[in-house]
Amino acid sequence: MSADTPSAAHGPLPESDPSEGPLLRALGLEIDRPDGSPLLRAVDLELRSAQIVALLGGSGAGKSTLVTALHDEARLTGAGFTVRHLSLERRAEVGLVPQRGALFDHLDVAGNLALALRNAAPPQTVDADALQDMLASVDLPRSWAGGEARAVGRLSGGEAQRLAVARTLAARRRILFLDEPSVGLDPLRVHDLADLLRAEIRRRQATALVITHELEFAAGFADRFLLLDGGQLVELTLPAELAAGLAAGPASGPGAGLASGLGAASSSRPAGSRRPVELRRRIAAALAEQMAARLTTSVATPNPSASGAGRRLLAGARRVASTALGGLEVAPRVLAQLGRALTRPRDFIEVLTPVLKQALLRPAGFFTVVSLLLGFTLLYILHRSIAGGELPIRPERVFSLIGSMHVIALAPALAAILFSATSANAVVAWLGGMSLTRQTTALRGLGIAETRYLWVPAWLGLVVAQLVLAALFVLGMLLGGAAYLELAVPELGVGSWELITADLLDPPPQRAVFRRRAIGLLLVYAVGIAGDAVAKGSRDKHSAEEVTVAMVRSVMVATSWIVALELASLVLVYAG
Repeated sequence: MSADTPSAAHGPLPESDPSEGPLLRALGLEIDRPDGSPLLRAVDLELRSAQIVALLGGSGAGKSTLVTALHDEARLTGAGFTVRHLSLERRAEVGLVPQRGALFDHLDVAGNLALALRNAAPPQTVDADALQDMLASVDLPRSWAGGEARAVGRLSGGEAQRLAVARTLAARRRILFLDEPSVGLDPLRVHDLADLLRAEIRRRQATALVITHELEFAAGFADRFLLLDGGQLVELTLPAELAAGLAAGPASGPGAGLASGLGAASSSRPAGSRRPVELRRRIAAALAEQMAARLTTSVATPNPSASGAGRRLLAGARRVASTALGGLEVAPRVLAQLGRALTRPRDFIEVLTPVLKQALLRPAGFFTVVSLLLGFTLLYILHRSIAGGELPIRPERVFSLIGSMHVIALAPALAAILFSATSANAVVAWLGGMSLTRQTTALRGLGIAETRYLWVPAWLGLVVAQLVLAALFVLGMLLGGAAYLELAVPELGVGSWELITADLLDPPPQRAVFRRRAIGLLLVYAVGIAGDAVAKGSRDKHSAEEVTVAMVRSVMVATSWIVALELASLVLVYAG
């Protein structure tokens, strides 16, 4: 099957309809920053099928904010921005291709495409032929979906970008937003990437809005050129001869073939599939000249009004509350999505597997060693402090009084704090890294809800890992204590294991309340730590420092409320 013929698994490609209106239309769009100062004013935009639009502008002009407003207004308002518009219509699903592709690093190349196909609307059949056709359509080796697993970390920049576009198209997205798709590529691969993306987007009758600073890439890729500056969106016009060359340029409509293999791309594509080099350079020069004349150097002055100050105070209060209590909202949202998550077992397992590896399997040995040493050391300290003081108490009486109380009292809190600092922190870092590399943005661009795909398996994985590791911690403390009794107090008249487990397995009535308290706290800690880790890890990150801050805050917050619950529960026990 050729790369030009869609697999039956994909379903028919959308056909061009001259009467079809714009796939996206925004009228009178205005955005204010969180401090109340204006960012965009009276923006009008239309995107039509088989049309590619380049969005140009200086850093900080609001290009990314504009794109976010066009597809995820709620997320923007949640960050404190104010969004207004006369109308905003989308007649097709939106797909995002973030900078550097934002491929899901817990999946291989085929897994990235399979996820998109499974979650397309309607869901598509996932088989080797379908995956190979998607790879071939963007000049990637078909063998990567035929038994030769390829990690996304081994892809070059151009390969990653092409795979990201294929993934978005696999999800049957017809409105594509691309963020700096040419960043980090050498000039030759920039032109090859422009040709490939242009042909595939037009072949599928999609539309694309591409944010870029590379004028030659824009000149080889786009049909229209928009400049965002000073809060206004204006269309750059080309001289008549360049506009005529642009209109007469290659049109890779339905059925246009794509070469297999980037090295052969230039020679094997149909004649005219690439805009001539001289035309691209002249268009880029004309765009640069217009931009130089239009770009402003002014920066919007923050609004010092009382309302702006109020917004900042409110935003600060929300951040403090979110840091301390953000985890409380996770469990209800997870439980609400649990049924939907379990109906997609492949998606569920894809996330649950790396979570259990990081939160359970990797730290299990560490928990075992620490708990054994702790159980041994605690009984050593208790024994030496009593025997060293020459109290007239026989050893068997000392340890029958101690029993399992040191394990019941200390294991829940120590295991929870240790879990927060190791397992939960690893998941915070993993989720934070997904946000930092914009994998979560790409996930939303495929129409996949973060709560269903990430939160549910991550939360459940952490809860299970916490309970298993806490049980392992208790067992380690018991074994460590029993080992000490066997070695240091051989004169005991009863078995060391029976003695040290008595209060856990068959506690006397006066001590049963402490066992119930320990079990209750273990459950509370598991749910609380999991919720806090998911909440802090899933929050949008823009720098590596923010990931580190989230990890530190997660440990601090968890430790604080663990200590508070330990004290409060003891007060309730003894007050009762």
